[in-house]
Amino acid sequence: MGQTIARAFIAEGADVVVSGRDIGEANRFAELHGASALACDVRSRSEVFDLFHEVTRLHGGVDIAVSTAATGLLPTTILDTTEDDVESMASTIFKGGFYFLQAAVASMQSKGGSIITVTSAVASIMFENHGIYMGAKAGLEHLTRSVANDYGSAGIRANSIAPGYTQTPMAERFSAPGVVEAFCREIPLGRLNTAEDVANAAVFVASDECFMTGQTLHVNGGITLRRNPTVGELTAAMNQAAPTT
Repeated sequence: MGQTIARAFIAEGADVVVSGRDIGEANRFAELHGASALACDVRSRSEVFDLFHEVTRLHGGVDIAVSTAATGLLPTTILDTTEDDVESMASTIFKGGFYFLQAAVASMQSKGGSIITVTSAVASIMFENHGIYMGAKAGLEHLTRSVANDYGSAGIRANSIAPGYTQTPMAERFSAPGVVEAFCREIPLGRLNTAEDVANAAVFVASDECFMTGQTLHVNGGITLRRNPTVGELTAAMNQAAPTT
């Protein structure tokens, strides 16, 4: 997701800096697409602030900041969710999201800018046995709205983009044809959103033509009008797709 969004901004002529815990992957992307790469673990407040300071040193400031930081889905009931599960999910999505927003505001408060957080449709609708993931994403959306409310007078716009199930490496376990069909049955537009759909929305939201702040764009084909498949429906679809011997 993050790489697709970065490519979209590069195509628009932006000076793009990509970042992540895997600096090797970030460097490979940067070399291939003419971007810059810096290491950062969003779980560390100091690393996030160092990232923004370094981008400001290299480029004179930060005009657009996009966070796609996430961790894999954690299918577990509320009762079975452990303390480690909560820390793992919250430290990347919620705490990491807060550090990102905090550092972005600090970098933009003198001249304004656009902040985008990529959240999820499940911040608004249910996804059975994914309570901690849903809660972290919903919390990030509310933090983003808080920034929009508190710093609009400084010319800072903050919005979220909420995709539905997107076929990325993080969601590989849901890639079986029957599973995809189960999701698509609940999507009014009849197909999964793509990373390119999200990237196109990000370019618009970041543009000067976008007079929006504190909003969540549901780039998910309308699944938030309905529901995600249940665990039973997904299990049946996975079993149907499994090879027989």
